[in-house]
Amino acid sequence: MKKVEMFFSPLIWFTYATIPPVCAFFGWLVCMAFPFAFFTSILAIVFGTIQLWKAITSCSISNLTNPPSNEMSEYSNFKSTNEALKIIFSQASDDEITKYEKQLDTVKNLDPVLIITPNQTWINQRGLPAYNAVMDAFATNGLQNRRRDKNSRSIFHFTDNEELYTIRDNIRNLIPNAFFIPPSLQAQNPNAQLHPVGTAWILTKVGVRKSDFGNDGSFFLSH
Repeated sequence: MKKVEMFFSPLIWFTYATIPPVCAFFGWLVCMAFPFAFFTSILAIVFGTIQLWKAITSCSISNLTNPPSNEMSEYSNFKSTNEALKIIFSQASDDEITKYEKQLDTVKNLDPVLIITPNQTWINQRGLPAYNAVMDAFATNGLQNRRRDKNSRSIFHFTDNEELYTIRDNIRNLIPNAFFIPPSLQAQNPNAQLHPVGTAWILTKVGVRKSDFGNDGSFFLSH
């Protein structure tokens, strides 16, 4: 029995002697590896988040610049909003068109927008302050301490057609000289107002960058 104990004693002492350094060594490896693994995980998360954000942004931009094919086919007959504005404001610069287009960015699809282009003959007769007063009336009538034109005095956003034409009727009662009698009656009424304050266009946005628009020739008729 003593021989056995003597045989195992060196092994036991060797084990006791080597286990602490081995444990210390592996502990050191773990301590060194954990910060590296943690740092690597953080980098992977950050990199993955950036790639996901890029993918989402790219998809959003693609949808804006390239609408889905079904939408493109549905609104293919309509002009772009930019083209519509260039027709309405035929004398406007590119910077002015861009400004008007940005104003329309906040307009919801199918909300009616009244656009008034000035009649220089009317302005020559009545003066620019009188013209601005009419535009301010269209911008503020029916509202409290706010405007529906973003101070453009040309583009007026309404919630629906009923509101648009109700405001038109209000202005016709308030400022009748902004409206004119139809050409067929002008010979019989030479002293009546023969020229409107401007030309009225009705525009509605459809799709992402498309608009339906037209000239409402009867908008400024006095009757």
